[in-house]
Amino acid sequence: MNLGSVLILDQNREQAQRISTMLGAQKWTSVLSFDQRMAMRQLKANRFHLLLFDAYTDGITKPQALECLRSESHDAPLALMSDHVSKGQLMKSAADAAHMAGADFVLPKPFNQDKLKTLLADTNSYHRKRMKEHHILVVEDDPELRSDVCRVLKQVGYKVSWAANMEDAFFDHNLGMVDVVLTAVLIAGIGGIEGTAQIKRDWEHVRVVAASEGVDDKITAVHVLAAAKAAGADALLPKPYTMRDMLLGVASVIRAKDAPEEVTTAAQDAIDAIFAR
Repeated sequence: MNLGSVLILDQNREQAQRISTMLGAQKWTSVLSFDQRMAMRQLKANRFHLLLFDAYTDGITKPQALECLRSESHDAPLALMSDHVSKGQLMKSAADAAHMAGADFVLPKPFNQDKLKTLLADTNSYHRKRMKEHHILVVEDDPELRSDVCRVLKQVGYKVSWAANMEDAFFDHNLGMVDVVLTAVLIAGIGGIEGTAQIKRDWEHVRVVAASEGVDDKITAVHVLAAAKAAGADALLPKPYTMRDMLLGVASVIRAKDAPEEVTTAAQDAIDAIFAR
């Protein structure tokens, strides 16, 4: 599973390798460069989710140097790493230089896995804010229903991905870049309830719409969906459902930080247009 890629620029090879190992533990891949020329070659040949540069690399904070590198970055955010002084305070000159150079993030060194994990979450947030459409991941083991749901979601204008089960959702997709997971509850493997709990625990920004039928006369859809709600689902969708109910359920959990009312209205207009008689 690869959650994203990072270009590391650090003249200290041992330190660069250590950072690469830390990224690997977070399931992110990395490419190492030890000077600006190497970094430029990598940028021309590959696309990265994040540029992680050491602020003390020779000349890196000069505007012309970063302007040249960022011209090939494909909008990847820039994080500049800066050392601590002996008293444990971030060196003001380095931090000021980083911000003046146009860094999106400043990462004090040394840092641990938690600090790195926060930076990677901020990186995903950075990319989500720049996406033109919301990203919906459909987790459904019924191929016919899954195809119909994905088709209708795309018609409305969402970016859509799919998985047949939660294992595939976790291993084949970067949930940091997903806004909503629409999942069946009664699916093979770890299932929708445990999967929902893990999503809400590890990706707090993701909204979950849980859909389910009943098991039998005693365990109805109400009981199954109640368990999904307890696991953290944000909206519930009894099966069988209409495509209109599905779209309304997805739209109900999407909230834009700046203008939620406008986003909800736009989604509703799109739904009405599709189902207009």
